[in-house]
Parts: sequence; C-alpha cells; structure tokens
Amino acid sequence: MKHILIGVSWPYTNGPMHIGHLAGQNIVCDVFARFHRIVGNKVAMVSGSDMHGTPITTKAEEKGVPVEEFVEQGHQSFLKIFEQLSIKFDLFTKTRAPNHIRVAQNFITVLSEQGFLSRKKTMQYFDTEKNRFLADRYIEGTCPHCGYTPARGDQCDTCGHILSPQDLINPISKLSKSTPILKETEELYFEMGKLQKQLEQYIETKKDWRKNTLEFTKAWLKEGLHEKPISRDIGWGIPIPIKDFEQKVIYVWFEAVIGYLSATIELAELRGNPPEWEEFWKDNNAEHYYFIAKDNIPFHTLFWPAQLLAYNTKYEGSVLKNPLPGETLKKSLNLPTNVVANMYLNIKGEKMSKSKGTQVLAQDLLDKFSPELVRYFFIRYAPENHDLDFNFDDIKTLNNNELVATLGNYIYRVLSYVKTRQAGKLYKSELLPEVENAITKAFLTTKQMLEKAVFASSLMEVMTLAQFGNQYFNNAAPWKSTDEKEIQKVLFNATSIVKALQLLLRPYIPSFSEKIAAMLNIDPHLEAADTWKYSPIFDQKIHEIGEPTVPIKKLE
Repeated sequence: MKHILIGVSWPYTNGPMHIGHLAGQNIVCDVFARFHRIVGNKVAMVSGSDMHGTPITTKAEEKGVPVEEFVEQGHQSFLKIFEQLSIKFDLFTKTRAPNHIRVAQNFITVLSEQGFLSRKKTMQYFDTEKNRFLADRYIEGTCPHCGYTPARGDQCDTCGHILSPQDLINPISKLSKSTPILKETEELYFEMGKLQKQLEQYIETKKDWRKNTLEFTKAWLKEGLHEKPISRDIGWGIPIPIKDFEQKVIYVWFEAVIGYLSATIELAELRGNPPEWEEFWKDNNAEHYYFIAKDNIPFHTLFWPAQLLAYNTKYEGSVLKNPLPGETLKKSLNLPTNVVANMYLNIKGEKMSKSKGTQVLAQDLLDKFSPELVRYFFIRYAPENHDLDFNFDDIKTLNNNELVATLGNYIYRVLSYVKTRQAGKLYKSELLPEVENAITKAFLTTKQMLEKAVFASSLMEVMTLAQFGNQYFNNAAPWKSTDEKEIQKVLFNATSIVKALQLLLRPYIPSFSEKIAAMLNIDPHLEAADTWKYSPIFDQKIHEIGEPTVPIKKLE
C-alpha cells in the first residue's frame, strides 16, 4: 500500500466554474483517485476554493457584493458541480479556512528565518484617480513578448509568459481606465534564485512527465529564476506576520499552493488524528500528483518545489522549530512526484476565460447532458498533449457513436437476450481463452496507463473491450443455435465481458458502473480492495440477472 496525495488546482471564486476546469483537472483527478483507492492505496485528494487574489476583489466590486458573501457563493457552486459529477474529494476546503491561514503564515515565518525572504523598495503602479496601489490583475496592457492585448499584469494568456506590471506596454488601470503612475513601495521577495541548482537537479529526475510540462519547465530554468514578490498592497488576503508588513497580504501565487499541505493537515484534524498528514508528506514512499491546467505549470513544477525546498531547511537543525499543526517528525516535506498538466480546451481557438466571458459554464453543460456523458467526454477528449477546441456536436457524436452504439448497445443486447432466451438465468460455464485474454489485456493495459496518469487512451482500452464483445456476440450468434449448452456458454462469456466492463468503468464513470451492476444483479461495492482484475459474476451454478435497461439514450 502506498500513500497517494492528489492535489487539484484551486479554482478561483471569481465566477462560476467553466468547462475548462472539467477538461483541465477536475474529472481526470477523480479517475486517478478512484483507481488508486480500488487497488488498495491510501488516498488523500484535496483542493479548495481560492478566495484571495485580485480577480476576486475585482469581480465582487463589479457586482456590488461583499467579498465574503461573493466567495462563499462561488464555493457552494463548486461543491454542487462536484456532487453532480460524482467527484469525490477527501477534502475540498477554502483559503479562508483558519487552518490554511495558520499554515501559510507559518511558511512566511520559516522562510524569513531561513534567509529566503528579502525586503526591497520598488516602484509599483498607483491609480491616482482611485488613490490606491494596483495589484497585477488590476492592470492591463500589451504583452511585450507577443503583442497580445489585453495581457494582464501577471500573465499573458496567449503566449503564456509570466509578467510583471512594469513589463506591459501602454498599461491601463482596470479600476478607472486611466494610465497609472509608478510610486515607491516596499515589498517582500522570495529569493528563488538561491534554489536554481537544486531545482535543475530535481527536474532532471522527471523523465516521465508529460513532454509539454517538462519542456515548458526547462525553458523557465534556462532563463534563470529570480526573486519574486510575495506581498501585496491590498486589504483582502492573509496578513503577513512580519514586522512592517502587517498591513500587507500574502501574494496569492505564493499562498494558494500551500493549500495542498494545509488541506492535508486539516483533513487529518477532521479525522481526529492530527499527525496523520505526515504519512502523506514525510513518507519517502508516498507519491504526490498535482492536477492542473497548463497556465499553472511553473507554479507547480518550479515555484512550489522552491517553496518546499526553502521550507525544508528548517529541518536541518537539532530542534523542530515552528512546527506545523500536528507535526511530530523532524523530516523534510515531499516534492511533487508528477505534475499532470492538461493543455487548454478552447472556444473558437481562444482560451476560456471567466474575466473575458469566453466560456461555457459547467452547470449549463450539466443541465443539457447527463453527468455520465460529461465525465466520458472530458476523459475521452482531455487535452493531455495539445490544445483542443470545444464543440457541442462532438458531445453528441461521442454519445451516439461510442456510449450508445458500442458500449450501451452491447450491454443491453446481451442482457436482454439472457432475459428473453433464458428467463434471466445465467448458467455457469467455462471462460473461453479468447474472451479471457481480451479481458485480461484490458485490465493490464488500463492499469499501466492509469498508473502513469494517461486517461484518454486508457478509456479507449475499455471501449476496445466493448468492441470485442460486440464482435464476439455477433460471431457466436446464439439466436442461430439450437444447442442449449452452447447457448449457455455463449451467454456466460458475453455476460462476463459485461461484468468486466462494469469493473473497468468504476473509476471513469462510477454511476454508469453502478447501473450495470444493478442489471447484473450484483453488489457494485462488493469487490475487495487491492484488485484491478476480473472476478467472476457468480460462483453458484445459476445466477439470475436484474432488469436490463437502456443505459445511455441516443441524442438527436
């Protein structure tokens, strides 16, 4: 048994969840977690609502809603989406949680004491009409790298470069639409450059990361890591626990990733065993997987590892200083095992964006299509290696050609024939070598792929088994036979393939798997842990199936 930590990037509560979140991280993470639970590993899948940062305050101000009320509405809407899609977090918390605030401030204190934070007077944009300093996302302009407008003061959505507001050409305040001036202020900086060599060595060990993730990360390292500000001159956020900076808050890029650790700590506290989080963070055999979209790659492959490397220097002394909640071991925190970054799901070639209104809302999609189809679509069309364009027609085509014609049709045909020809009774028979081989291959191949966080191709292996089932049933053609023993054998083998599909679909589409189990008249939760293999439908001589139903309906 392994301890598997699954960290899912924290969605901003600056608006409803759009389908880019589903394609980027929120469905495949659940497949991964369910698979690891099935094979017997101890899983902690954690995330939460990111309630801080400029986009939150901007949107709340636009709507004229108190920011606390605004972010809580967003949090509740996320929970509703997860419930509809059967996404099972061990904990989905929020950055306003007292525990997260404690842990984030603990990081600031430790990094300051360990010499990784510095003070620096800088020139920052100031809106003279609104009489306030402007955080990066309150400023827009032209990207100096690709010429895109409007690029934000922290990042260009087109070329992906991380920016600072001073990089922008022709900057404009989003608050007043005026041109801001530069004014001196003192900020706190994280000295990431001190960790350049350690990060280079760390990244060199990651041969199995997705190609785009690795290339993007190495490009960043080649440019060289520099100090990066971690304080903000705004009132909404987590106060910095350092003298002269108490009126500033922690910059959200630095704070949000700490949520993976703080959420695990909170989960352990909720379970009544505060030190339990150390099993996931300090066990050398524990594995950490982060599910994100590509705009978050450097924050998870470089910035977060840098924060952890800096924090781990506190364990070099003889005394455990500044302990985290429940901390008992003077042992370093684990770095990411894999950063599973999906590319973008675009609308007409452009990245979906809440702020730009170029998006399809997750709730709108769920109002139109079944949760089973939505899960299937965003696993099957997960943009694992390149950007994809979203089209409503693709959902209908996938539903009708694959879920209905291949999978659903096979299951209904076989079980309906058992019901009509044998009055719903299955008779125990031998599993034919070609059927057993097809089933064994499906379990073996999907296991190998899921362990490597490959989802689209692994799901197609399940569909390959369904295609094999259709071919086998058509070729065996029990309706042409009068040999009852031969008919019993064919139906036993055909239904065995149905049972294999039911087991294989558990992590992908759990509600669909349960529907198949009901038709087979078996307990969907009866399978023992630590199994990713076929198990017989029944041990007795005769088993009576349930009532066959059409599991997925065709869309017009």
